[in-house]
Amino acid sequence: MLVRHNTTLLEQAVDLAVKRSAIPTLQAQAAAQEKTARATAIRRMATGGAIAVAAVGIGLGIKLGLWDKNVPEPVMLPRVEQPSARTVPNDDPAPIPIPTPKPAPEETPRADVPAKPDVVTVDFNKFATKNVEFQGSTWELISGHHFKDENDETWDRAWCYSRRSVNGVEVNVSLATRSAPSSPPIGPGAAVQTLQLIGLNDSSAVDLATKCAWLDGRTFASSDVIRDQSREQASALPIQTPAPSVDPDSGFVVVAGWDAIGNDLPDMPMRNVSSEQCQSACDRDFKCLAVTYNTKFQACFMKGDASLLVKSEESIMAARKVVEGNLRYSNLVFAIKTEISGNAYWTSPLRYPDCILQCANDKSCLGFNFRKKESACVLFNSITQSADNAAVASGVKSVAN
Repeated sequence: MLVRHNTTLLEQAVDLAVKRSAIPTLQAQAAAQEKTARATAIRRMATGGAIAVAAVGIGLGIKLGLWDKNVPEPVMLPRVEQPSARTVPNDDPAPIPIPTPKPAPEETPRADVPAKPDVVTVDFNKFATKNVEFQGSTWELISGHHFKDENDETWDRAWCYSRRSVNGVEVNVSLATRSAPSSPPIGPGAAVQTLQLIGLNDSSAVDLATKCAWLDGRTFASSDVIRDQSREQASALPIQTPAPSVDPDSGFVVVAGWDAIGNDLPDMPMRNVSSEQCQSACDRDFKCLAVTYNTKFQACFMKGDASLLVKSEESIMAARKVVEGNLRYSNLVFAIKTEISGNAYWTSPLRYPDCILQCANDKSCLGFNFRKKESACVLFNSITQSADNAAVASGVKSVAN
């Protein structure tokens, strides 16, 4: 079946779209025609004005009778510039000016630095640090050198020391001093008690001092070090009193790192036992009031009493509550194969634990020697030096009790 569609509306829509698209062109044409008409009108006005001026001039000449005379050539009238058509703005963008680079600023000449400053540093120290292996551990040796001012070519005095931690306290230990670059070292400067706190005596301290680093590069043997006999007799290191704990099972007061001296029961020690077994054995024995357990050798020492405690990293002390009030912490520090020298004021044959108690309970005592072969105990109220001796065990107080 043939269907006939009415296309009138479609044709009208197309015609309307064409007319609308022609509007800008028609507007531009109308504007151009208007500009042309204005220019033509202006030209006509200018021409009419020129004719009118000429006519006025001819009439004046006839009236004044100048027409019969030699009339000079007519003067050319100035040409009237017709106005040009209106300038249509140019849509092309104006060129962007290229900026002219600024000239580099001229460098200001630097002022000459003076060879020497106006201010001179005075009274200052320079240090040299060296780490050495000694007696199975690493030691830091610090050497200080004093200069009067920075223009001095060399120092005027120097010293060497080391530092160690003892019971949580940092201890500075003077090893040697030099009064001038030409002088040998004098040492050790630390007291015997201080040296013994860090595991040294006079001989080993001198050996360690020979490893000090001096700014002049000199080295010394142990025989070159001059012994200092005028040093202090005691150290000012305070006793670090521990905080005891209480065993919840046995009720014993337990202090790690300390040993109860003396008062051992017969047939001690018991070996190859644990710390708990040691305390349990004491708890079952009414004669036992305290124990010291050696962790290194697994040895148990049951004791009939406990009063004096001395520092021992390998020991654990446990005591019944009834003796807790009698416990005293001593500042005695012990050394084996070391003999001290000084003023000996008391000598007696005693066992080693009793020798320790004798010195600890005597305020005049600053140290002791114990000779195992003779069971001899010697007490000192002043100490000057210490030296190696395989037959002697000794002890010194870090401070006076």
